[in-house]
Amino acid sequence: MKSFTKILFSMKLTAFLLLALAFASGTATFLENDFGTISAKAAIYNAVWFEVTIAILLINLIGNMFRFKMYKRSKWGMFIFHLSLIVIILGAAMTRYLGSEGIMHIREASTSNTITSAKTYITITSKQKI
Repeated sequence: MKSFTKILFSMKLTAFLLLALAFASGTATFLENDFGTISAKAAIYNAVWFEVTIAILLINLIGNMFRFKMYKRSKWGMFIFHLSLIVIILGAAMTRYLGSEGIMHIREASTSNTITSAKTYITITSKQKI
């Protein structure tokens, strides 16, 4: 168990995870540019491996905060920086899993109270005989 936590909270794993996320985000940018937002979301951003990588990075950040005793008064700057990254990741997770996504068309100088959801709830197919 000690070797597992040593690997989980290592700086080598932190560097690997950050490089993997940077490479994945760069690849997603090129996919989005060439094939659209939907393809980048399907290939990378909605992939399970991407979410697991971020979750492991979050655990790694928390573990390293205690490993390097960043809660001490002399290291408060690093502590606040790492804590802010944790808050950003948790906020992004809340938005992803508890929020909704859609499109709202608002014309200039008008109001709107309807939103088109990004999820498909009902699909109707009509076949017309000619």
